[in-house]
Amino acid sequence: MTGFVRHDLPADIAVFAGEFASQPLVFAHLLDQAPGLDLGHVEVIQSNHAARLGAHFSADQIADLPQSGTLVLILPAAHDDLRCPITRTPLLKPLGTLRGTVPHLSEVP
Repeated sequence: MTGFVRHDLPADIAVFAGEFASQPLVFAHLLDQAPGLDLGHVEVIQSNHAARLGAHFSADQIADLPQSGTLVLILPAAHDDLRCPITRTPLLKPLGTLRGTVPHLSEVP
């Protein structure tokens, strides 16, 4: 991709933990809880946690998160409000809102 540069922008990312058999089950649960959620901005991490979390968080933050089960990251672009519309659910435990980064591509001037 020539002509573009990647910037990692700071963002408040809502992090949840749960036990799900598949990503589609996570998405179905999220849509039951918040029908307007944009799933294109939701990360579901079921394995290789540290490597995938490294795209958003520091090593110290990653060390504080569970290394097994399903982690769900709801990025700010997934919803219109300032606060994440998902809270504790029967299947998801909130781990907090962590300051991380999200990638953003922009054209080289």
